[in-house]
Amino acid sequence: MEEPSELQAFLRVAACGSLTAAARELGLTQPGLSRQMQKLERRLQVSLFARTPAGVTLTPAGERFRAYAEELLARHRQLLDELRGTEAGLAGTLRVAASTTPGEFLVPRLVAEFTGRHPDVRPVVFTADSEEVTSELLERRWDVGFVGARIKRDGLRFDPVADDEIVLAVPAHHPLAPAAEVPLGALAGQRFVDREGGSGTLLSVRRALAERGLQLPPYRVSMTLTTTQAIVSAVRAGYGIGFVSSMALADRPDGRVVGVRLAGVPLRRTLYMVREKRRVLSPVARRFAEFVLARSAPPGRPSR
Repeated sequence: MEEPSELQAFLRVAACGSLTAAARELGLTQPGLSRQMQKLERRLQVSLFARTPAGVTLTPAGERFRAYAEELLARHRQLLDELRGTEAGLAGTLRVAASTTPGEFLVPRLVAEFTGRHPDVRPVVFTADSEEVTSELLERRWDVGFVGARIKRDGLRFDPVADDEIVLAVPAHHPLAPAAEVPLGALAGQRFVDREGGSGTLLSVRRALAERGLQLPPYRVSMTLTTTQAIVSAVRAGYGIGFVSSMALADRPDGRVVGVRLAGVPLRRTLYMVREKRRVLSPVARRFAEFVLARSAPPGRPSR
């Protein structure tokens, strides 16, 4: 029993944006594939594609049908795996999207351990900020995500998988470096190496302050960077100070950058695995999610 070829062909056309390219990948002729898609549209009585000189794009109806087709094929593959009992020899592609902190310090360890148990799994990891990770998941470009903050998006499930602490990364020669903690007011006018607006690290800092009726004082931004490692490097080079995960400094024990806490403002946070609530995952993604929860979730903490 093979995958439904019509749905497979539709998804390939949607992914390629071109009937010619999709036909080449599927081993079909372009006219034959075009007739197949026209037959599908007639049967559904809707237009799935908007045809242009540059290729094809999905109509709103086509986008909805793509979500349906992806879910149906995932269910189909899951059923075949269960019937054949092949999960012991798990194989396939694992698509993971992660924000910077979990993507740099948590996901590589989890993926390495999982693929060590299932060597035929091929992992692909995409890194972006937390906002973009949730958007990519909702658009079903990736199976599972990891973020450093809960993002308000309908249809997503956030499971806690690790704890983290945010600290202020300061050059060892900086006036703030000798103190274990510094008052919030001491940040006024400081030069900062900042994170992009969708960063889970920055969102967590602002939320922790807002819960206490506080906000960051005015400061100067020397540059805005997109990764934790880049911020640590910029701090080391003397471009300013910046908020990072404590895990970033634990990996760099040379003493040239030190971590300082904000006095009276605990900056502990939770890292989350995030999935689409109604999506049926492939066997590989489902087993990976189960592995992560069993391996990493703090005991007794409910998922949401």
